[in-house]
Amino acid sequence: MAAEFLAGLSAVKTAFDIAKGLKEINDTATRNAAVIELQEHILTAQQAQAALVDCIRDLEKEVAGFEAWKAEKQRYKLVDYGGGTFAYELKPEAADGEPGHRICAACYQKGHKSILQFDFRTQNSQDRYECPGCQATFDLGTTQSRPMPRITNRWSP
Repeated sequence: MAAEFLAGLSAVKTAFDIAKGLKEINDTATRNAAVIELQEHILTAQQAQAALVDCIRDLEKEVAGFEAWKAEKQRYKLVDYGGGTFAYELKPEAADGEPGHRICAACYQKGHKSILQFDFRTQNSQDRYECPGCQATFDLGTTQSRPMPRITNRWSP
């Protein structure tokens, strides 16, 4: 973006310098050549401006997407389903008529809303869900028999 700005600025400065010199040119051929060069620099400046406008439009769309996701993710809470399995669940107060559902924690962290789809009930009476976004599977429900590992800081006494 800075390169387009500098190119446009340079083209405008060159065009201005050429325009100042035009008033001192008496020879028709020389003046016509200078006018053509001036038009080329004006065109270059216009192209640089168009590129900057496109870049700004793209950045505005990206910012709007970030803001929309920021508002959307506030509608969910992280829930521990046991055995180290987590998913984001729609808060009932934020449903606005939308049915209750869960979204993938990994996709949520990447800024995507991927609704988990029920697959089947396992032999351990857990509900197996699949994420259509990243194809991960989740066994939600009862806590698995092995405990979560304890995380310690190896630098503390």
